[in-house]
Amino acid sequence: MLRRGKILSLILTVGMLSANIYGCSSSNNATDSVAKITVWTQEGQVVEQEYYKNAIEQFNELYAGEIEASLQMIPRGNGYEYENKINAAATSGSLPDIIAMDGPSVANYADSGIIVPIDEYFTEDKLEDFVPSIIKQGTVDGQLYALGAAESTVVLFYNKDVLDAAGIQAPTTLEDAWTWKEVYEISKKLKTNDMYGINLDWDLGEGQIYAFAPMIWSNGGELLSEDGKKIDGYLNSDKSIESLEFYQKFAVEGLINLQPLPNDFEEGKSAMYLMGSWEIQTIEESYPDFNYGITYYPKFSESSKVVSPSGDWCFGITSGSENQEAAAKLLEFLTSAEEVEEYCSAISKPPARISVFDNMEEYQDENKKVIKEQVINTAHPRPISTSYPVLSSEFASALQDIRTGVDVKDALAKVVTRFNEDIKRNN
Repeated sequence: MLRRGKILSLILTVGMLSANIYGCSSSNNATDSVAKITVWTQEGQVVEQEYYKNAIEQFNELYAGEIEASLQMIPRGNGYEYENKINAAATSGSLPDIIAMDGPSVANYADSGIIVPIDEYFTEDKLEDFVPSIIKQGTVDGQLYALGAAESTVVLFYNKDVLDAAGIQAPTTLEDAWTWKEVYEISKKLKTNDMYGINLDWDLGEGQIYAFAPMIWSNGGELLSEDGKKIDGYLNSDKSIESLEFYQKFAVEGLINLQPLPNDFEEGKSAMYLMGSWEIQTIEESYPDFNYGITYYPKFSESSKVVSPSGDWCFGITSGSENQEAAAKLLEFLTSAEEVEEYCSAISKPPARISVFDNMEEYQDENKKVIKEQVINTAHPRPISTSYPVLSSEFASALQDIRTGVDVKDALAKVVTRFNEDIKRNN
């Protein structure tokens, strides 16, 4: 594979030859023909900011004289500052050419006309290397609207020393993944006065539906109908209720800390931790001597299959872009195999391309192979629905109620009511 330096060297050589042959071209004409495009992305961690700055510079060198891209990184904070800016730009007609968006936002932006289909630029042969979940996440009504470079997943971390002392061996193959019942029994066995059995703590927003919807899916339940418009009979079905009643057992029986301190898993305050794969970076940087292992997201029963969370930020071309073809070239560049590898190496996220997993040596590691297997085989994107934001926030509220002992049926009934009100307004 040609790396950036070799590619740029070839381009510069060809460019010099072209300049000698076509030396009569004027600089003014060249400037006029440059397609200028702007990209908006959320302001992530410092390494992510540096990656995007460098990537845009490389792209501009690659397409010098043809396309010129500029980047604007917008803080997201704990609220929706970034999303609010996109909505305001859509209202005022000042959208950039490309926007980054969280996976569940794709349907909303597609439905409201903020982003446009990109199928003509990304044919099947260009997409065959991408993991299925990233394609499904970006597809609305059969059309592709968004594509990302990275994926995400949630795994079960465990304290090796604690499990070894208890004579417990964590599963090492997907087929042998623990059931939630087994995780519950192990949590009971490992709980002491100084240590909880498991940490199931997530942020009070999007993290709730992201992390725990797979419990429902693994049990054969659904959150919404396939078209994303119906919730009654899905989220409040017997299967869904059964799943969250089991989730409730961990809280009401005291197997989890309802108000854990940061890094309580690494500090020995919980024996296991259901968390995103990004926690590896925290452990390796801040707790390098911590003896931990990783196993698969639990399945609901022996007869079911592992279903794992997925979804990450992705890019779409806006309806406000006057240079959509040039924007598509930048989108193709940012999701190329080389860029996917550089980006995911920089921010410690699993790649959205299957071939990149094979190139990244770290995913041959005993722990990280779990991440690779889940992203390729068990990843389940969150629902595609114009009313997804309401579903997400209400689901998060319901889970907080459920943790405190509120009847699961009553908690989910509120979600159903709020969702139906919103979908009616959208229609």
